[in-house]
Amino acid sequence: MCGISGLISSDILSANDIAAVRAINARLLHRGPDSDGDFQADHAMLAMRRLSIIDLAGGRQPLFNEDGNIAIVCNGEIYNHAALRDELKSLGHRFSSMSDVETIVHAYEEWGNDCLARLRGMFAFALWDGRSNKLLLARDRLGEKPLFLHRSPDGSRLWFASELAAVSQVMPRPLRLSPEAFNLFLTFQYVPEPVTPLIGLEQLPAGHYLELAPAALDARPVPYWNLLDIREDPSEPVRTTEEILDDACRLMGTADVPVAVALSGGIDSSLVAALTAKHFPGQIHAFTIGYEGRPESDERNFAQTLAHELGIGFTEVELRTADVVDRFPQLISAMDTPIGDIAAFGYYSVAEAARAAGYPVLLSGLGGDEFFWGYQWVREAMTRNEALQAGKPVRQSWWHRLLGHKATTTMEFFGVHPDLRNGDANSRRIMPEAARQALPHDLWLSETRLDKSLPLHLATTELLNRTWLRSNCLTLIDRMTMAHSVEGRLPLLDVQLVERVTGMRNSGLADWHQPHKHLLVEALRDALPADVLSRKKQGFTPPIGKWMSGIVQRYLPLLADGALVRQGLIRPEVADGGLGGYDQFFLYKLVLLECWSRRHIEGEELTVGAPSKREHARV
Repeated sequence: MCGISGLISSDILSANDIAAVRAINARLLHRGPDSDGDFQADHAMLAMRRLSIIDLAGGRQPLFNEDGNIAIVCNGEIYNHAALRDELKSLGHRFSSMSDVETIVHAYEEWGNDCLARLRGMFAFALWDGRSNKLLLARDRLGEKPLFLHRSPDGSRLWFASELAAVSQVMPRPLRLSPEAFNLFLTFQYVPEPVTPLIGLEQLPAGHYLELAPAALDARPVPYWNLLDIREDPSEPVRTTEEILDDACRLMGTADVPVAVALSGGIDSSLVAALTAKHFPGQIHAFTIGYEGRPESDERNFAQTLAHELGIGFTEVELRTADVVDRFPQLISAMDTPIGDIAAFGYYSVAEAARAAGYPVLLSGLGGDEFFWGYQWVREAMTRNEALQAGKPVRQSWWHRLLGHKATTTMEFFGVHPDLRNGDANSRRIMPEAARQALPHDLWLSETRLDKSLPLHLATTELLNRTWLRSNCLTLIDRMTMAHSVEGRLPLLDVQLVERVTGMRNSGLADWHQPHKHLLVEALRDALPADVLSRKKQGFTPPIGKWMSGIVQRYLPLLADGALVRQGLIRPEVADGGLGGYDQFFLYKLVLLECWSRRHIEGEELTVGAPSKREHARV
C-alpha cells in the first residue's frame, strides 16, 4: 500500500517539474511512511511513498522488469500475486523480489493492457513503458484505490496523485469548489464520481485505464471491465459463495505484518473475522468501537463474546462525544474529499487504534450490504421496478404510504428518498443566483439514473456501487485508514466474488427475492454462531444526534465569514444568521463542507479543541 504521484509532459522535464513531483509525493507521507522512491524519464516522472506490507525488504518501489525499461509505482495489493508469479515464471520471466507489485510489471510485459483482467486486488498504478515511450495509468474495478488527475491549462502536462490534497498543489490558484460539487454534496453527503470537488480536477474512473504519450496527452479513459457478459452456473450459489469467500479471506489475511479486523458484531464483519481466523489461528486481532454510556447501538459485549469464541484478540475503543467534537478538524484534514457519513469517526478511530497497537492491515466487512441486498429499500426498489418492467401494478411500502407518496409509474431508484430531494432544494435555496443558474435543473437525478440497457439486477447494483459504495464507503475507508498508515482490505468486495455472484445472477439467480443477505447467511451457517446469523448488521452506529449537535454548535459560526461565502456558493446573509429553518443533518453537511473548504482549498489549519472567543460569541 502506498501513495503514488507523478506527471507526463509534452516537454522534457524541467527542474521545476521534478521538484513539484517531489513536493506532491511528500504530501503523501501518511500513506507510505516506510520509504519513498522515484523514477525519471525525459518526459515522465513517477514517485511513491511506501507502506510496507508484502516483502518488507525487497518490495521498495519503483519496481522494474528484467531490462529496466518498464517501471511501475502502485498503490494497493494484488492478492493473487503468488499464482501470477508462478505462471509468469513458467513463461520465462525473472523476478527480483517477492513483491506483489512486481507481478504487474511482468504481466504487462506478457499481456500488455490485457494484464488488468488478471489482477485480483485493489490498485491504482502508474507504469512507464520506455520501449514505446508511453504512460499507463489504471484503477481497480470497484474503485477501492483513488487516482486524481490534473491537466495543465496549456495542455502540456498531466499530473496525477493518490489524493486531492497532493495533486492540487500544482493546480492554478485560487482553487475553486464547483457549484456542481456543492449541490451534489449537500444532496448526497458525498460528491458522486465522475464529479470532483474542484474545478480542473479529474478522477480516473474505477475499472478504467488511461494510456498517454508525450505527444498525446488528451487521451480519455478506457473501460476494461464489463459484468454484463459474465455467466456462472447458478445451481449451487451457496457453495460457490462460501468457497470464494473462504479463499478471499485467506488471501486478504496474508501479509508480512500483523493483521487485524474491524469487528462490529453483525454478519458482515463477523464472517470476515471467522473465516480469516480459521486460516490464521492465533494471529488475528479484533478492534471494536463503542460509545460512552453504552447505548443500545453499542456492540462491544457481543463483539467481545464472538472474538473469544473465535480465539482472537480483542480491543475496544470508546468514542466520547466531547472528543468527537474536539477532534473534528483532524477528521476533516484526513478526509481529502468531503464525506458527510457520520461513520467516518468510527473508521478513523478504529484505524488509529489498530496502528497504535502495531497492526498495519485492517480487514473490514464493508460491501456486504451493498452487494448482497442488505438494504431493505434497495430490495424494495428491485421489487417495485420488476413489477413496472412487467407492466404489473406496484404496491407501495408502508413507509411510502405513511409519507403520503403517490404510487410510482416510472422506474426509479434514489428518487424515492425525500432527503435527497430536500438536500437538493435546500442547497439551491442558499446559493447566490449566479451559482444556482450554473446548475442543471435535475443535476442529482442525472447522476443517479438506472441504466435501462442492463438487466435490472445489474443496473441496480451498478448504480448503488457507482454512487454510494464508491464515492462514500470506499472513499471513506481508504482515507480514514490511510490517515493512520493502515491498509484496509475488503473480502466481501473481492473481484472474483463480485464477478461470479454477478454471473450467477446473470444466469437466473434472483437472490434479492430471498431473505436478508441470503447468500452470506447460508454460506456462513457452519462458521458462525446462530445468534450472529440472526442479527442484522449495525456497523458503526453512533449517537448521531449528540455528535452532530455538538459539531454544529461548535463550528457553525465559521460560515458567517467563511470559505463558502468567499467561494460564492452561499449568500452572505444566509450564512450570517439565516440558517434557522434547516434540519440538523443539512447543517452538519454545511459545517463539514465549510471546514473542508478552509482546510483543503484555502490551506487553513483548523483549530482543534475549544472555539475562539469570537466563535463563542456567535454560538
